Amino acid sequence: MSKRDKPQDSELVVAARALDSELLRFEALAEQLQKAPLESEKHLERASAMLNGLADLDEQLRLQVTALVGAISKVRDRQQAQAEIVHQRAQELQQRTEIFKSLLVRYGALGQSAGELNVRMQQFAQQRQTAQTPEENAALAETFESLQVKMTEVADEAQGLARAGEEQSFHDVARQADSLRQQLLAARNKLALLQKRFSEGAG
Repeated sequence: MSKRDKPQDSELVVAARALDSELLRFEALAEQLQKAPLESEKHLERASAMLNGLADLDEQLRLQVTALVGAISKVRDRQQAQAEIVHQRAQELQQRTEIFKSLLVRYGALGQSAGELNVRMQQFAQQRQTAQTPEENAALAETFESLQVKMTEVADEAQGLARAGEEQSFHDVARQADSLRQQLLAARNKLALLQKRFSEGAG
């Protein structure tokens, strides 16, 4: 990085450097005064001049300290403003995490319902193939209606979850819920087709 590209020092760094420079000058002059001989008129005049110089430097130090305190106050204000932004973001993160968890709980429940429906569908298909008596067929007809109702309910729940996911901008959850809904509707249609074929064959 060239000197031209070098970033400028902050107000805090400039103030601290200026104070440090004045302090070094003050300490050096104070040390000279401490060691200066006081044995002649010339010595006394020189020491008096040093004392006056130290008084001027002391005033400069006071001004530099004031400038540094002001710079520190600005830094503190900046830090507090950023801390407030971080705090607000942390609260937003917590809220979003809770929303996401609730959506996942709903999706997990849907997945469990879909799994249970899949088992019931397989059982229905097996029983459909072996049913022979009117009583068995009547029982399967009731099972079919129950399955259709339950699959519609779960598909509607999946649709609601997909909508909630989109509203909360959790699009992955929305897509997964919609995919589950489509699978349920396809399975429901397949089940209806199976029942229709049996009814037509029986007729």
